Amino acid sequence: MRLDAITVEILRNYLQGAVEEMAYVVERTAYTTFVKETADFTCGLLTPSGEFFAYPVELGVASFGGISYAATLEAVGPLEPGDVVITNDPYGSAAAATHLPDIHLIRPIFWEDRLVAYGAGFLHSSDVGGMVPASITPRASEIFQEGLRLPPKKLFVRGAVNRDLLDVILANCRIPEQNWGDLQALVAGLTTGERRMHELIRRFGPDTVDKAMDDLIDYAARKVEALIRRMPAGRYEFSDYIEDDVVTDIPIRLKVALTIGDGEIHLDFTGSDVQVGSALNVPTAGRVHPFMSIALVNYFVTLDRTIPLNAGVLRRVRMTLPEGSVVNPRFPAACGVRYATVLRVYDAVLGALARAVPADIPAASGGQGCMVALSLPDPEAGRRHVTVIEPMIGGGGGRPGRDGVDGCDASLGFLKTTPAETLEAEVPVVVRRFHLVADSAGPGRFRGGHAVRLDFQVFRPEGLVTARGMERLRFAPWGVAGGSAGSTGSVVLNPGTAGERTLPKIEVLALEPGDVLSVRTPGGGGHGDRFQRPPAEVLADVASGLVSPAHAREAYGVVLAGDGVDETATSALRAGRRDEIAATPFDFGPARCEHERRWPTELQDAFIALLMSLPAPYRAYARRTLYPRVEALADQRPVTVDDLHRLVQELRAAIR
Repeated sequence: MRLDAITVEILRNYLQGAVEEMAYVVERTAYTTFVKETADFTCGLLTPSGEFFAYPVELGVASFGGISYAATLEAVGPLEPGDVVITNDPYGSAAAATHLPDIHLIRPIFWEDRLVAYGAGFLHSSDVGGMVPASITPRASEIFQEGLRLPPKKLFVRGAVNRDLLDVILANCRIPEQNWGDLQALVAGLTTGERRMHELIRRFGPDTVDKAMDDLIDYAARKVEALIRRMPAGRYEFSDYIEDDVVTDIPIRLKVALTIGDGEIHLDFTGSDVQVGSALNVPTAGRVHPFMSIALVNYFVTLDRTIPLNAGVLRRVRMTLPEGSVVNPRFPAACGVRYATVLRVYDAVLGALARAVPADIPAASGGQGCMVALSLPDPEAGRRHVTVIEPMIGGGGGRPGRDGVDGCDASLGFLKTTPAETLEAEVPVVVRRFHLVADSAGPGRFRGGHAVRLDFQVFRPEGLVTARGMERLRFAPWGVAGGSAGSTGSVVLNPGTAGERTLPKIEVLALEPGDVLSVRTPGGGGHGDRFQRPPAEVLADVASGLVSPAHAREAYGVVLAGDGVDETATSALRAGRRDEIAATPFDFGPARCEHERRWPTELQDAFIALLMSLPAPYRAYARRTLYPRVEALADQRPVTVDDLHRLVQELRAAIR
């Protein structure tokens, strides 16, 4: 029996305030820049079965609201008051944790010896050991290289620190004091949640609060179902790519089929690439996982701002995640850079939604969440100091009715920029430039958001930079509804000097004293016919320095004269260029179009199906062997599925 609507609403608002307070406690007491400034953490309240029923939306990571901790709690066994469970193991937690730097804590909440809820959350540790400073490198081939793995264990036992376990944790990272400070901040946040739950129970009673948990989850599920029933039934497919798998230059394909019907959505990732021998795999345990549906969740809560963010948002979503694929890898696949792939999954689901409900969906955002980290020697401590410098995020996609947000990707909007003053106070660097990049937004009636450029200079020797998640340097963020693709990103060492050098994606980069590293993110794709953009809006972008006069003319057909627009010349120029607007719904940019000319959809489907049919240990070998053979044949003529089968037979014959 449900509670009455007024009681549920009172409890919902109280609980929302409680989880926001938990998050603020973590932010105010954390040690590392990446937690207290960037806000890569979250905490909320779980049902006794391990599902979120209250989750913060004002602070912290927004994409973990559908995480289930049920398997993690089952693995650790019965808990007592004062216990705190710790884990960061994607495979030991059934993908509650998704890579090793995300350290999760769970604290049971009791009322008169009755388990009534859990406080739970994670924070991103700037270092958990592993083969590189900051732990994450795309080149890791198995999870053992990525740092210390912690299966679900008790960090606190009846309120007392499990010192033996803590000593092991702190001995296996480069920043032990900072990590322990962050963990204590998260414990403080969970303790705050316990206190607020006790206050609520004292007022309403444990039975009412228990019913409210289920009612809130059910409320979110019913709201989402109502939205799904308004969507056109059918099956909508889309694909996008990680540009390479690090080990080779072979793109990683992410394919989704979104099926709408009977109040449910099914996301089928069949046709996505096999798991790769680098850190780009996304652990999901083959279950419905929020990382695979962030675009869906954003769509729902954009249409209905009253939907509470909890486990109910995904209750009407089903998923097919083929085992052994990049979206459901087998142990011990590396997964440190899994969010680069998650961002491309976001774009794939967004593209499928753009086919289903085109009037509602924006163009692709920059699609990069590049965490630039710097490691420098600490002479006093006798070890290296590791700091995440900045989350380098691209521009947002142009939206139906609005421009994209500059320097902010919708799938990463929860991450905050670290102020240059804070960065320079805590790290021995000087920020030389940090600004939006002119002419980087995808043109459209509603342009994309502009890219961001960060230049920083180091002065100490032995500086090492890692930059996980650097993407969209080759395949541009796509435009939609006649809009154009956004700009690609780049990396430059010592720009504007005689030693200027364009770099490939950074794995580990050694910097000399005085070096300046310049990182430029991608720009968002445009939405709508760019020749329909009002000239006054183009002029305003020129006046602000975001669009050059030459780009205004080339991209928008706007001719400037003095401080204004030459209306006659603009009308004539636009009239003569109408045939440049693509008739197709998407503008993918030249690099992706060329790739798909050589690898049409049917060929890619067949290629991945053949790889998945092989024994798992042979798939990576077959992939890197067959791909260049297909490429060589594509240089001569279009490749067919029959050609592919012949190449596979030749490969089988060669390895017998």
